[in-house]
Amino acid sequence: MACNCCNKALNSGMIIKADQITGQRFKSCPHCSDANGSEHVFHHYPNSFGKTPARKSSQNPDGFQSYCIDCRHLPKGTASKSSHNGRLCSTL
Repeated sequence: MACNCCNKALNSGMIIKADQITGQRFKSCPHCSDANGSEHVFHHYPNSFGKTPARKSSQNPDGFQSYCIDCRHLPKGTASKSSHNGRLCSTL
């Protein structure tokens, strides 16, 4: 499914945007975005995402996780409970 705002896949978690007023950076969480169903849901980046050497790649040299910290702690198959805490794509 595609985001109604940017038309990119909701399951794409490496989209990074900045707030135009504060300059604060945000990254989308694919699990939160899926729970929203229509737009990407962004959380503070990098604070809301952990790192792991297993995630390092040329596109992700620092190894940041795809899912936000809250979503990574959910049991498999459980819908995001953090999607309402993030910023929608249309607000960035």
